[in-house]
Amino acid sequence: MLDVDGTLAPIAPRPEDAIVPAATRDALDALARARDTHVAVVSGRGARDASRLVGVEGIWAVGNHGYETLDPGGAFIVDERVAAWTGALGVARASAAAAVAAAPGARLEDKGATLSVHYRLADPTDVPPLERAIVAAADGAGLRLTRGRKVLELRPPLAVDKGTAVLALAQRLGAAAPSASIVFAGDDTTDEDAIAALRSWRGEAVTIHVEGDEPRATGAEFRVASPADLGKWLAALAAMRGGGERG
Repeated sequence: MLDVDGTLAPIAPRPEDAIVPAATRDALDALARARDTHVAVVSGRGARDASRLVGVEGIWAVGNHGYETLDPGGAFIVDERVAAWTGALGVARASAAAAVAAAPGARLEDKGATLSVHYRLADPTDVPPLERAIVAAADGAGLRLTRGRKVLELRPPLAVDKGTAVLALAQRLGAAAPSASIVFAGDDTTDEDAIAALRSWRGEAVTIHVEGDEPRATGAEFRVASPADLGKWLAALAAMRGGGERG
């Protein structure tokens, strides 16, 4: 189970510019073909967008930090509780759009179940007032605000995050069995929810923090320096797993 941006793909100035390197994609494809192996991406992107970016068939995609799931057969499911927050998200969207318009370089990404405000390309002097406006928009709409790498995210205040998402998927795919093994890799604050949940559920779960250009504290037991290094590790794991015909 793997995060996408900053983990499989290097962080890009704009989300649409992100690219998963071909070598990493090949490693994921080999893992997806290995016997008794499941591959899932667990992303803040929408599930369909994450699946498109990774571009590997036969894998799961969990999107919007757990609110969406796209299975390998193409079935798409959105948490039914999100519907009750459609109006609140609309109110917050309007306020966030006005704040973003006042901060050149910032952008609002509407992902349906959640909203993201990216400010990597904004002038640093514009960021504090932008943050204050987004916090006010979240508070006014009764939404939950989380922070990531140069991004503010507004979500329904439900008990859903990458931690609940990875546990649900792991259990669904049989990872509770004593013989099963679990690997999770991520780079950002929201990935710490998954790391903590897995380490609490199964202490032998392998958790990896991808440092990139912005190292931070992590609960993961292992670290790699970059998405490229993680890609090499995944390729080695795929070779060990004997990636080939699906089993």
